[in-house]
Amino acid sequence: MARLKQNAGPSMDLYKLDRQLDRIWGQIRSELSKQDTKLLDDYDTEMVNVGLGKATRLKHLKVLLSLSRRTIKNWNKMTVNDISSLVKKIMDTYGDANGAETESSRDFKKVLKIFFRWHKLGSREYKEVGDPPETARIRLKKPKDKIARENLLDEDDRTRLLHACGENLRDKAFIDVHSEAGTRPGEILSLRLGHVKFDEYGAIIHVDGKTGARPIRLVTSTPNLSAWINSHPLRDDPEAPLWILLDKDNYGNPMTYPAATEMISRRCKIAHITKRVNLKLFRHSEATATAKFLTESEMRKRHGWTNSSNMTSKYVHLVDSDVEEKILSHYGIIKKDDDQNDLPKTCHICETRNSSHSVTCSKCGRPLNLKTALELDVREQKIDEKLESLSKTVEENKLVMMHFSKLFASSPPKFPNNDEGYLISQVLKFMGYEEIHKKAEEKLATLYPYPYPS
Repeated sequence: MARLKQNAGPSMDLYKLDRQLDRIWGQIRSELSKQDTKLLDDYDTEMVNVGLGKATRLKHLKVLLSLSRRTIKNWNKMTVNDISSLVKKIMDTYGDANGAETESSRDFKKVLKIFFRWHKLGSREYKEVGDPPETARIRLKKPKDKIARENLLDEDDRTRLLHACGENLRDKAFIDVHSEAGTRPGEILSLRLGHVKFDEYGAIIHVDGKTGARPIRLVTSTPNLSAWINSHPLRDDPEAPLWILLDKDNYGNPMTYPAATEMISRRCKIAHITKRVNLKLFRHSEATATAKFLTESEMRKRHGWTNSSNMTSKYVHLVDSDVEEKILSHYGIIKKDDDQNDLPKTCHICETRNSSHSVTCSKCGRPLNLKTALELDVREQKIDEKLESLSKTVEENKLVMMHFSKLFASSPPKFPNNDEGYLISQVLKFMGYEEIHKKAEEKLATLYPYPYPS
């Protein structure tokens, strides 16, 4: 077996950005004039000075090199008419079939405006200097979402992809987790072993995306994730990358974006999936599926969207059939093709077949779907908050506990050694707090181990 690479340290170069930057600069120096090369070099320095990351710098340089190839003039000689002609070329090349804005055409025009603003007025920020005459008339429109519902990944695609992985536990776990979590590509690729926690409901992965860190609940992908971690060659190192390369030359190194993309493409070919599948499509598909039972605020929390973000509308592709289904359900009308909902549910942990109406497994008690798992997470959190509040109250007011002790002392003791934790659980039961009675027995006994006053 190839020699293992130890953990990748504090950061992982998932996109090989340094290599890509070197490559793009080699192309710029060989293709552009000395004046334009110097101009782009100064602009790159400006991007570094204002704190832009390598990915953003690479994107801007790629766009500017592409635009430079589409004009015969140096940038310092471009006029209003030259810029207008350049914008037309952008729309002809990157606009849709009807000439409307797309994500690509918008990105090209946005980079052009920012670069030319800096070139002519000395700042990238519109609020500071506005726009020069050459680019003032360029408009950036919001592209229409072109991803149709039928182009998203469905449960059948997921099953076929997992089957196409064969005995490869890494690929099977990666596809399963990414399908269920709906993570950004950089979020799933940067996971480390220590970011995964298993519990009675499945697993939670702690990702760190562009809007900060957040936990993501997993249910159905837990078995495959567990199987991969148990076979992971660096499973005892919490800092090791969760997803590693398995080829002889790079064995143990973090899986990169190109490697993950190639792996997905290979599995799609084996599964005979003809849809245009990329790492981002998994997020589109998962968001659409969970939108059926998560509220907008829950969607934002799960997917790492800010309150001001319009991502909920971008990623949720509801169609007429969804609206029709809700209306028919409201009036109690059952459609014939809904008989599929009466099929038994198989537990993903113990493989026990449960009734179609079950939400938890009749054998192991695990949730049978993500909705139930998330509801249990919320309930667990509320119970813990109640317990914490109660324990603080008890700690601050021992007279209350003494009062309850006298009440229970009037009958034969029903708890060992006058233990306060056990007493609290009995008080909760006496007061009707059945929901947290069991939790109290488990947790509060460890919080108050000392003898109770007689």
